[in-house]
Amino acid sequence: MDDDEIRKYPSALLRYVETRQQEKKNVYGGVCSRLETLSTYENSTANVYSLARIPLSCCWGKHNPYTNHSKILCNPASDEPVLVWLMGHISSTWFMRNSEPDRQCSVTIVPLSRDLSRYANRLLCGFSSPPLRAYTSILKPSASPTLFSSVYDAREVFCAKNEMMPYPPTELKRKDLVLMEMWLCCYFTKDDSNRYSQFRAQFELNAVSVLHSADDTECEDKPENDIGDFRI
Repeated sequence: MDDDEIRKYPSALLRYVETRQQEKKNVYGGVCSRLETLSTYENSTANVYSLARIPLSCCWGKHNPYTNHSKILCNPASDEPVLVWLMGHISSTWFMRNSEPDRQCSVTIVPLSRDLSRYANRLLCGFSSPPLRAYTSILKPSASPTLFSSVYDAREVFCAKNEMMPYPPTELKRKDLVLMEMWLCCYFTKDDSNRYSQFRAQFELNAVSVLHSADDTECEDKPENDIGDFRI
């Protein structure tokens, strides 16, 4: 994580914690903060990994008579989908169209690390065929228009979903700090010959947990050329 992205946050996010499994140490030998713990989390039993900790062995799943995981990134040992965690600041959201839930919602975030942003982009481009130069997307498609509701209030603590309060998705705003839970999926697209021979990777939204809600002053747009306390 880049220091300039996190120094403004309250102690509830930056306090040092112990995980239930074991005390996790950071590179300086101290106990990890909440943000550090979430950004480096991995649980092979639950198949949950922060973006930077996705095992290199993960690949597209298999298609068998019972389940079709061929369009979702899976753990090859179990053929179970990998749930990816990624923290960042919201830059835009899309849930409604003409005051009604849209068929497809989206959330765009800026990760807390520039290196992680580049890695996420390389991941999407590399898992696309043919590989893309640049591509970012976190989507949740739906067959029938229903408001995406898997949004939770994790400002005090991030825990099991049934222990957190729901958070209205329409109240998500720019610069809110959120933890995204998502799958890495792919969808087929037509080539120049009008055949579905290529595909693109994208993140598909599973849940959003609000870690910090930006106040009104954080969300204000400040012109770059303004000079503070200058009056004539």
